[in-house]
Amino acid sequence: MPFPEINTQLTTPAKILIVRLSSIGDIILTTPLLRSLKTAFPNARVTFVIKKQFEELLVSCPYIDELVTYDKKEGFTGLKKLKTYLGNQHFDLYLDIHKNWRSRYLRLGLHAKSTRGYHKLIFQRTLLIWFKINLYGKVKPVYERYFDSVKDLGLKYDGLGTEIHYGENIAKKVRIILTGKGYDFIKPLVVICPSANHYNKRWKSSGFVETAQYLVREKSAFIVVHGGTEDVKLCAEISNSIGHQACSLAGSLSLAESASLLQFSTLVIANDTGLLHMAQSQKKPVIGIYGPTTRELGYFPIEKESTVIETSVSCRPCTHNGLESCPKKHFRCMNDISPEMVIQAALSYLP
Repeated sequence: MPFPEINTQLTTPAKILIVRLSSIGDIILTTPLLRSLKTAFPNARVTFVIKKQFEELLVSCPYIDELVTYDKKEGFTGLKKLKTYLGNQHFDLYLDIHKNWRSRYLRLGLHAKSTRGYHKLIFQRTLLIWFKINLYGKVKPVYERYFDSVKDLGLKYDGLGTEIHYGENIAKKVRIILTGKGYDFIKPLVVICPSANHYNKRWKSSGFVETAQYLVREKSAFIVVHGGTEDVKLCAEISNSIGHQACSLAGSLSLAESASLLQFSTLVIANDTGLLHMAQSQKKPVIGIYGPTTRELGYFPIEKESTVIETSVSCRPCTHNGLESCPKKHFRCMNDISPEMVIQAALSYLP
């Protein structure tokens, strides 16, 4: 790390800066820390820096006083302007919970009294992925690791999970959309999120189709297949294969509208993706399908109201962020997950 952390003791910081630029899941997982900070220091001014494309996730967050956005399109020029702006704010505490080169660069000229960062556990992660040597000990999810940087301030996870806020107008709009797609709000609503940023984090499309068809047939469920603009084709193909009790909303909803959609759901079935964490922010049960990654890496769903479907193949984990193919060429971590495994988990959540 090029810039050592400054751990000056603080009792009541008046101005707090938090940086987590991306991505959907990572940002959502910061909300327990935000809530605890504002509870402990209600009079502190909390500034959060986020990439512009994700600002909708936190624009209505009650624990943030100022949301500052960084537009990646502006490149290094925009980053320099942002650094200058932040440097004039005279923060008492800087929490770098991203720890990439951009967040480290922003520290230059900040002159914060105390600078903290969370432990990425890169050494342990490298040993586990490359050599299958597990030195993690007690496994801590990422949202709890964020608290390690402020434990001397007496902050700890309150057990209340994550949260994303949006206006009632958003919920009304999504209700109209669902009605237009044929959902009557009486049947169970199952949202399927079949995509992920990387290929080897995606369960087979046929598995999602078979699972959904069973839930339509046996539980009279209505299925919404959802994802981003890059997932439109995939989600449409899965929706069409499921049949008339399904639709795709991929690429048609904003982040806030996606959160509202998940709030209406009875159950969410998703790969290791941001939409899974978004579903948990709405206190909805999730079934997470995990292949190349494991619990030690920190991104499994919060245990309450969730089920993880995974295999025990010895080559897991093979990656942290994801890969575009299976290094072993067999892809057993995903191929060995059957629709029956997911269906059995789903039945425990559906009336």
